[in-house]
Amino acid sequence: MKNKTSWYAAVFAITLFALGLRMFAAARLNVDYDEPVYLGAAMDYTNAIRSGQYKMIAWNENTYEHPALYKIVYGIVLLTQKPLAKFQISDLPRLAPIATTEAKQWNMAARYVSVTLGTLAVFVLALINPLAGLFLAVTSLSVKYTSEVYLEALPLLTSLLCALAYMQWFMGVRKGMLSPRKNIYWLVSSAVFLGMTAASKYVYCVVGIGILIHFFAAVLQKQVSRQHALQFLGWGMLSILMFIIFDPYLWPHPLSRLIKTVTFHIGFQNSNIVKLYDYPKWQTILWLFSFTSHYDLGPVSAFPVNIDTLIFFLALAGLPRLFQKERLFFIWLVVGLVFLLAWTAKWPQYTLIILVPFVLSAAQGVATILNLGRKYLFSRQIETTG
Repeated sequence: MKNKTSWYAAVFAITLFALGLRMFAAARLNVDYDEPVYLGAAMDYTNAIRSGQYKMIAWNENTYEHPALYKIVYGIVLLTQKPLAKFQISDLPRLAPIATTEAKQWNMAARYVSVTLGTLAVFVLALINPLAGLFLAVTSLSVKYTSEVYLEALPLLTSLLCALAYMQWFMGVRKGMLSPRKNIYWLVSSAVFLGMTAASKYVYCVVGIGILIHFFAAVLQKQVSRQHALQFLGWGMLSILMFIIFDPYLWPHPLSRLIKTVTFHIGFQNSNIVKLYDYPKWQTILWLFSFTSHYDLGPVSAFPVNIDTLIFFLALAGLPRLFQKERLFFIWLVVGLVFLLAWTAKWPQYTLIILVPFVLSAAQGVATILNLGRKYLFSRQIETTG
């Protein structure tokens, strides 16, 4: 009972710390490049709901390149603010101190949505592994992009929940710990969360690819029987259905609109802005190694804690143990990293698609170092007594 109390106390402290870091950053970060774009899209949904034009939730094509769910969430929250008939980009100038902008009230309300969801992701991960939760709480990439009006915090949370729900089903099937009905509930939950993830931002669906590889590898290794493949097929079909349900943009013309968004992202790889930045193929590694050294944080004072490089080396040390202990998360990390290295656009926020398995690897790195330390002390003790 005492251990459980300490565990939950640690989870509570880590969650509170994560919340404090994000609230601190949200109040100080300058307006980031895409915040005016997403705030404008959210405001469209707000005004449509407020005026009773609910069909515009499906027909709005503002920022069509990304799914609608998270922008709708922002829009619903902005209903709590006083009406703003028309949002102008000039109301929220890029890189301006947030306190000086005309749209501060609305942007801060939306930032607090990201803060809440980002903190929830830390809470969920801390329940599984408090040290990994702590690393997710403090890593600069996580703090920045879950404190701004970006599209990262919601799929960061739902992709984590998707993976955890799948693992509950997998372990239940493998070890027979739960009744078949409870097992199915976990698999259904995983599909719902994957659908929400896809309906928030496509790139976070790498977790689904990781799950596919993990399941079929388990079948080949006879860890689970082939008869469960039918349930897994249902998981995939339900995920697609949930994706369509949670992304109203697709409702009027699902196939043509999906093709339109995918075509945009394929073409974007050769766009002028990507060529202008001309990041090297390994830029993702640099973001993970020391984000604060390779990006203008605007301002640096918004990040009072910076241990990114330490987390990076711990993650490297933890990879073998992650492979042994948390195979799904190892696969997720590898699949996501391969995608990020191959994808031409190297925006730092994309790195959040692998941040959960990355910090889990860092936590395993700490365990690896402690085990090595114990073995060394034990061998020294034997030498001394011998």
